[in-house]
Amino acid sequence: MQPWPEKMIAIGMIVAGAIGLLVLIAPTFGVKPKPTADGWRFAVKPTCLLLYYLVLAGGISGAAFGAGQLLASGTPSWIGWASFGIGFFLVPVVLADWPEPLFLDREGLLEGGCASSRIRWQELKHVREYRIRYDRGVVIQGVGGKQLVVADIAYDSDAVLDCLLLWRPVPYYSLKDEMSQLSILSDNQSR
Repeated sequence: MQPWPEKMIAIGMIVAGAIGLLVLIAPTFGVKPKPTADGWRFAVKPTCLLLYYLVLAGGISGAAFGAGQLLASGTPSWIGWASFGIGFFLVPVVLADWPEPLFLDREGLLEGGCASSRIRWQELKHVREYRIRYDRGVVIQGVGGKQLVVADIAYDSDAVLDCLLLWRPVPYYSLKDEMSQLSILSDNQSR
């Protein structure tokens, strides 16, 4: 029988590994686009929300632990200040970047209720696919540098892309298109 702290650490590592694997796979759990009166609503995946809730809880816990250490010791404690600082930094960062549902309607594409992030149909330039390590998705480019990143870890990017291309014919660049352009450029440079 293992002593209590080592057993809790082992259980915590197994739980953290399972949560990490669940977030990495990011299944949709039946979250499909919902039709609205004038378009579609794309919900945030539950695993993405789970990740945000875990980081938010970790930030709040870190700030609370640090504050408790500082109040209990009565003297400046480096562990108290470090955990309080990390927690105090994490909470506003997570809240500022909280994922909102996407809306595709008659006017364009909108994330959450923020009208400034709307890409109107007239402003739409092109859509390109991206892949960075384990994350993939599409980037919707608008006029004036506006862009909306639809990450596959947060949304069903294939469903967003299908609905977008059904509504408007827009230039779409897949990873294969970009790779062929890169190989042509690298052939010219090597000559």
